[in-house]
Amino acid sequence: MALSLSRQEAKRIAIRSQGLANGSTRLRSLNRSGETSTAVTIDEVGNSIRAMGLLQIDSVNVCVRSHYMPLFSRLGSYDQELLDQLAYREKSIFETWAHAACFVPVEDHRLFRQRMASHTTRRQVEIIESEKPGYLEDVLEQIRNRGALTASELDGAGKRNGPWWGYTTGKIVAEHHFANGNLSVADRRNFARYYDLTERVVPAEHLNGSTPSVEESNRELMRRAVTAQGVGVAADFGDYYHVKNANARARLNELVEEGVIRRAKVEGWPTGIDAYTTNETVSTGATDARALLTPFDPLVWNRDRIERVFDFFYRIEIYVPEKLRQYGYYVYPFLLGEDLVARVDLKAERDKGVLRVKGAFVEPGHDREYVASNLADELRLMAEWLGLRRVGTGRKGNLMPALRAALK
Repeated sequence: MALSLSRQEAKRIAIRSQGLANGSTRLRSLNRSGETSTAVTIDEVGNSIRAMGLLQIDSVNVCVRSHYMPLFSRLGSYDQELLDQLAYREKSIFETWAHAACFVPVEDHRLFRQRMASHTTRRQVEIIESEKPGYLEDVLEQIRNRGALTASELDGAGKRNGPWWGYTTGKIVAEHHFANGNLSVADRRNFARYYDLTERVVPAEHLNGSTPSVEESNRELMRRAVTAQGVGVAADFGDYYHVKNANARARLNELVEEGVIRRAKVEGWPTGIDAYTTNETVSTGATDARALLTPFDPLVWNRDRIERVFDFFYRIEIYVPEKLRQYGYYVYPFLLGEDLVARVDLKAERDKGVLRVKGAFVEPGHDREYVASNLADELRLMAEWLGLRRVGTGRKGNLMPALRAALK
C-alpha cells in the first residue's frame, strides 16, 4: 500500500532528510582566531556530506564557492579548510560526475566506475587524436612521471581556443581522462584542478574492489537518492545522480518490490505519477529549519521538485541580462520553519568587509517582520563565517525595509 502524505508532511520529510531540520543547533559563532567555541569537527563535515550523498562543485565566487555553502547551511560556522582536508589530504571524498561535478564519498567510487568506463569520447578528443597522434597517452605518461599537474602545466597543452570555456588541448585531454576514470583530482589551488593517476588519488581499498553492474550501481544510487531526499517522484531521484528517468523508475520499482523503499501518494501532487519515499521512519513533526541555501544546494537544485514540494518557483538568473532579472544575479532561497519564505541576492564585498544584500524578497503570505528578524540573524552568522565585519543592504525588494530595520 502506498503511504499517504499531506503536503506539509512531504515538506517536513524533505527538509529532515537533507539534515536541515534543526536550525537552532547551527548557532555556533567564530572567535577571532577563526575557531568556534564548540567547533564543527571534520567528522561532522564528513557525515553531512554522506547524508546528502554528494556535494555539487561550482566556480562562482560572488559570495562563497557553492560547495562550501551547504555545509554552513546544515552545520553553521565551520572551517572551510575541513572540506579541502577531506578531499585532498584524507581522500575520504573524491571528485566525479554525479549530479554534476560533485564531491562524493570515496566508498562510492565503485558505483561510478561503470559510468566512467562508458564515457563517450567527444568530437574534440577525436580531433586531437587525429591531429596529435599519441597525445592522449603522452598526457598520462607526463603525469605518471612528473606527478599531479594542472592542464596548463602539461607539455603540448596549447592555448585556449576562445573565451571562458574555450579549453586548451591539454585541458580537453585531461578532462577526457578524468571523465573515464584514468585521472582523478588530487588537489585544487585557486580552484584549478591538479590531475593525478587515479590509483594515486583513490585509496586501494576503494579502487580495487569488485565493480557492480550498471543496474546494481543505479539501484544503489536510487536507494541513496530516496534516503537523501525523503520523498519524490522518479524524475527527482534520477536527477539526483543523473540517472535517466526510465532507468531510475525501473530501479525504484525494484527497490519497492524488495521492500527497501515504498510508494507514496502526496496531497496535491499530480495524479498518475508514481511517488516514492523511504521505508525508514522519518519524523513528520514540525521542523526548526533556518538556512540560506545556495542555488546548487541539494534541496533546491531541482527546480521542478521545489515547486512541487514547496510551491516555490525558482530560476537562477546568472545568464539573464541584468535589466531582465527579476530577483538578481545570485539569489539564495531562505528556508524558515518548513517553508521557503524569501530569497536574497547576496554579494561578498571583501575589500569593504561587507556582506551586501543587493535584493531581498519575501514570498506571499509570510509575515515580513518575522522573516526579516530571522533572516537578519542568519545573515550576521554568514558574514561572521566569511570573515566580513557587517551586513549591508541595497534598495531592491519588498523585504528590504523590514530587513534593514531588523539589522539595526
